[in-house]
Amino acid sequence: MPKNAVLSNKDKENALKIKRIIPIIAIYAVMVALALVANFINPGFLSAGNIYSIIKQMAFLGIACIGQTLIILTGGIDLSLRYVILLSNVLAAQMINGKAENTWTTFGFIMLVCVVIGVVNGAGVTFLKIPAMVMTLASGTVCYGATMLYCKGAPGGHASPILTFLSNQKLFGAFNGVFFIWVVLLIITIVVLKCTTFGRSIYAVGTNSEAARHAGINVPLVHIACYVIAAVMAGITGFLFLGFTESGYLSTAASYNMDSIAAVVIGGTSIMGGAGGYVGTIAGVGIMIVLDSLMTILHMAESGKQIFQGLLIVILLVVVYSRKKKN
Repeated sequence: MPKNAVLSNKDKENALKIKRIIPIIAIYAVMVALALVANFINPGFLSAGNIYSIIKQMAFLGIACIGQTLIILTGGIDLSLRYVILLSNVLAAQMINGKAENTWTTFGFIMLVCVVIGVVNGAGVTFLKIPAMVMTLASGTVCYGATMLYCKGAPGGHASPILTFLSNQKLFGAFNGVFFIWVVLLIITIVVLKCTTFGRSIYAVGTNSEAARHAGINVPLVHIACYVIAAVMAGITGFLFLGFTESGYLSTAASYNMDSIAAVVIGGTSIMGGAGGYVGTIAGVGIMIVLDSLMTILHMAESGKQIFQGLLIVILLVVVYSRKKKN
């Protein structure tokens, strides 16, 4: 092969890498710009105390978005996320009931419940061919009903001291324990997606599941694994949320279905599957939290926030589909 051809191929690879990086840089730039706008409207928004509060909120949504990112990468969507978080939160509150010795046995039980939910979701999508949106909405409704049945419509119980500490106290004089848990999980997620066979299989399944099957990828296993991870991440989020709220609430993570979908799509992951990743999702999470804070500053009612978020998702979907047609 001629030397010029080799150089040409390297140039093409570098150009492709730059082409992939530029949108991610743009997403982070939007996040910073929004924060600056919020600070202009409300001086002090970028104070150390408020930044700490924003990052604390990002950590909870960021953990939940790990699962949503994987599901969307496979071409699906998870509408059970909010209800799994709620189930986990209410179960944890009543099972722990303020007793430190109950913390980790409760966590283990919740993880087991979440694995079952994930397997059911994955099996329904893979073997029964139920659309992901329908399957996860159905399982989410079951989770909500089970939560109401368990707590009889009135959640009780309290967080244990260790959960309260993890969610509300600064470690090393910097951030709370939930932030550090998120950092560990996000590093694992990025490495898995970029550097492992499983990560490459997720992209392959999201791009073309039939082609992935013919290439020897166990498509059902990939789907089920992603839904299990999504349910487990939701369970961890609900469990850690208990430390933040200190008691179970039926309004826990009420907007997380829409917030997580919007954060993932804003972060550059294609709603069609097969493209994107968690690095962009992190910026998407930041944008959603800053936007929510900005709307609070502007005294926008909760109903107005929901309308805005719904319109934002519709606009994003229109942009995605229009790009798909052009390609």
